[in-house]
Amino acid sequence: MKRKMALLMSALLSLGMLAGCGAGNNQTGSDAGSVSEKENSVQDSEASGNSTASGGASADEDVTIRWMQFQVEYTNQVKQMAKAYHEEHPNVTIEVEVIGDDYYDVLKTKASSGDMPDVFMTAGYNEIVTYKDYVTDLSDQPFVDNIADGATACVSLDGTVVGLPVQMSGNGIVYNKKIFAENNLEVPTTISELEQVCKTLQANGITPFANQFKDDWLLGQFINYGFAGGDGAVGFIDGLNSGTAKIADTQKMKDIMDVLDLMLEYGQDKPLDAGWNEAAATFALGEQAMIFEGIWAYDTIAEIAPDMEVGLFALPTTDNAADTKIAADVNGVWHVSNTSAHPEIAKDILNWMVSSEAGQDFLLKQCQIIPAMKGMDFQGSNPLSKDVSKYIEDGNTILWSWPLWPDGYYNESGKKLQDYISKGAGDQGATLNALDDLWTNLKSE
Repeated sequence: MKRKMALLMSALLSLGMLAGCGAGNNQTGSDAGSVSEKENSVQDSEASGNSTASGGASADEDVTIRWMQFQVEYTNQVKQMAKAYHEEHPNVTIEVEVIGDDYYDVLKTKASSGDMPDVFMTAGYNEIVTYKDYVTDLSDQPFVDNIADGATACVSLDGTVVGLPVQMSGNGIVYNKKIFAENNLEVPTTISELEQVCKTLQANGITPFANQFKDDWLLGQFINYGFAGGDGAVGFIDGLNSGTAKIADTQKMKDIMDVLDLMLEYGQDKPLDAGWNEAAATFALGEQAMIFEGIWAYDTIAEIAPDMEVGLFALPTTDNAADTKIAADVNGVWHVSNTSAHPEIAKDILNWMVSSEAGQDFLLKQCQIIPAMKGMDFQGSNPLSKDVSKYIEDGNTILWSWPLWPDGYYNESGKKLQDYISKGAGDQGATLNALDDLWTNLKSE
């Protein structure tokens, strides 16, 4: 056990608090870690002086492109991408800035001060509306025809395409396959089956869930299953905005609260003490069988237990197996700022990433993304990504609805659930009413 704890501490120190999609998506403000780094790509002194960036700068004109994103899990990879592009375009330097916590606070400050980076990231959907005065119309760019059908809505604004979708991502229940096999358990597809899995594990001395509810952003993702489950998610959100729908009156919201109660009943003590990275680390030690997480948790798990066999299944919320679908959507969108002094070069970088060998190596092999582009196949070793890819291929997905929520609701809804958890649960109605009030307050700001 001492050796396991040593591994745990080592992994936490080396990984820091890198967040997956949650830390990037601000509305986050999570404690999943803040990484703010700025680094110029290294100039290649041996590079030929005859190369010309297809973005329009001549070989003897030095150009710096400022690149800002929230996906801290790809910090090293994006810096390598910047170097690879520079090797092919020696006069172009990509200056990379990666910010986890408070990304949007920083971006809003840059926007208001006239200091927008050339390329920046949002979560798409309503996030684009927030920054509509700063995005460039990319509809005529070559990459647009190759955007996957399920990703076009995320990057569109008033009939135009204004971004390049980074990747598809997903979350659900990550589980320890060995524990399931040793206890003769099948992947549950209904809430009753999930409860029976928990009872079996508990009877055999195993804690079913590792709960990491210290992270409000992760609880924001969890409540998404109440918004997006089944059909009509966009219509439901429109109803909330118009005042014709209420969260407290919605069965799907009541269902997701029942799931939360189940996880609390069969989870470890003090569920508000652990964030996602700590919980994923203890899960990797084999102390629990399941954890509500996304594909980004695998790096933490593999750092501690590289041989652990894990999988990811859709979160059951009802006793109808047809309702059990994975929450998957585009995780991040790259935009070209309309204030950029070199927009053609910025556009060229985006096209280069999805069309060149070096760019695709960055996306598919280094970042191991689930592609949001046609003609690009998942090539990574992340088993959680493989499972999500299968759900996407089979069409068993629901959207990530939080980019459609009022600004701030993502984190603040998580805080409402934390209040519910801290009081020992029990009053779902009051919490759902509080979520309604929160929506009303934020939509009008």
